[in-house]
Amino acid sequence: MLKWQTFKTKLGLGIFILSLGAFALSLYQVTQYWNYQEVLVDLSKQLKSNVSQQAIESEIKQAFSRSDFDDVRMYLKIAKNHNYPLDFSSYEQQLIEQDTQVKRIVNNTSNFIDGFLKGHGSNMAGIAGAISADFTVVGDVRDLKKETNKYLDGKDVNELIVILSGTGIGLTALTIGSMGTAAPAKTGASMMKLAVKTQRISKGFQKQLLKLGRKIFDWPAFTRLVKQDRSVNNIQRAAKRAYHPDAIQSLKKVATQVNGIRKSSSAADTLHLLKYVENTDDLRHLEKVTVKYGSQTKGMMKLVGKGALRTVKVLKRTTELLLSILSSIVSGAFSLLLLLLRRTVV
Repeated sequence: MLKWQTFKTKLGLGIFILSLGAFALSLYQVTQYWNYQEVLVDLSKQLKSNVSQQAIESEIKQAFSRSDFDDVRMYLKIAKNHNYPLDFSSYEQQLIEQDTQVKRIVNNTSNFIDGFLKGHGSNMAGIAGAISADFTVVGDVRDLKKETNKYLDGKDVNELIVILSGTGIGLTALTIGSMGTAAPAKTGASMMKLAVKTQRISKGFQKQLLKLGRKIFDWPAFTRLVKQDRSVNNIQRAAKRAYHPDAIQSLKKVATQVNGIRKSSSAADTLHLLKYVENTDDLRHLEKVTVKYGSQTKGMMKLVGKGALRTVKVLKRTTELLLSILSSIVSGAFSLLLLLLRRTVV
């Protein structure tokens, strides 16, 4: 009889400990589900609420006046998708009359050559030329030589162009060695350099890029190596020695995000969109916006403004959270009941 009583006591204690463990586990699960995720604001809703038909037509007319026919088509697409009652047939007729194939071929050829030689460009062809030059190393070496000459002549140097050019030379070698896997980062770095040249990057974002870049490219070491020899070959050799590939990961991630924005929208649009970016959080949000709106992102951002990059926080996995809370209540009540029964028995 005594043994049976002892066995029941130990059994009750074991069940009580197990129930307490279940209660503790359920509380832990509640904390796991009690977190938030960032959700972008509804850009379409903001557009309908805050942007008039007249505002969109004004942007279309301005795009026609600068012969930016890609922008015209973008705004027309936005208007159609959001049910703005524009005279679409009239605008389409203007496009047929003004955007001729011959004119496009002449402009694209001229802009590509100009972009390749000078490293500048604001339209698709010019940007393609500038990026192509960087992929052959010619562009990065040219820009690095230009900034080196400024430094040795006692003039102000754009440190970010120096870092992105030096990093670009290193990334070109990595792209070749990795059979192209580093190409997205290389393209993104070239896009950022072009944005710096055309003054499309905010001061805040420039500061973050400089902080990341100084760990990758040793400018003081580079200048020591080129002080006596400014030749192109020596500049390229010195850049490779001043480049630290082990520190590339953070900047590589940012450059890959920039390239993701380019792929979702376009190279020309990316230059425009980067001016809204103040920090890496903005860049991350912008990448999400371009995934959702694609080639319309530039127009949506221009019409709505930087508020398009705002996010709101919502609870993650609401169903799981409620089930975890219910589980905690049940296991807690069971533990309390066992405790009261033990006291009654004692």
